[in-house]
Amino acid sequence: MEQNLQKVFKNAMYLPGGRLSGDVFSLIEYKSSHITKWKRFGYLSLSVLSLSGSVLSIKILIEQATRLGFFKYLSLAFSDSGVIALYWKEYVLSLADSLPIASLVVSLFLLFILFISIRRASRQFKSKLSII
Repeated sequence: MEQNLQKVFKNAMYLPGGRLSGDVFSLIEYKSSHITKWKRFGYLSLSVLSLSGSVLSIKILIEQATRLGFFKYLSLAFSDSGVIALYWKEYVLSLADSLPIASLVVSLFLLFILFISIRRASRQFKSKLSII
């Protein structure tokens, strides 16, 4: 980025008598580093919050699935396949009825936010390392 800005200042044919172009360049560089620092802090804090929320939501998801009997219906598929083949419509409806949909949606949403924020935070760190 530094080289691009230096080329722009050189190619602009604007050569002031003072240090205006240097001051503008240093101000742009300062603002860019300041914005990068806040983005990095924001993505890292979002990662920590979504990680803790994901752990809690997955715990609640497992508790609700156990309480509703989802694992019992799921284990039936592996124990007796003849009954499942005969009554597959009722089995699928019972399995869908015992699935805690709201907890599943919240857990998947928090995991999605976690992965996106980690990816963006890693890009911020990667861009900081490439400047150095």
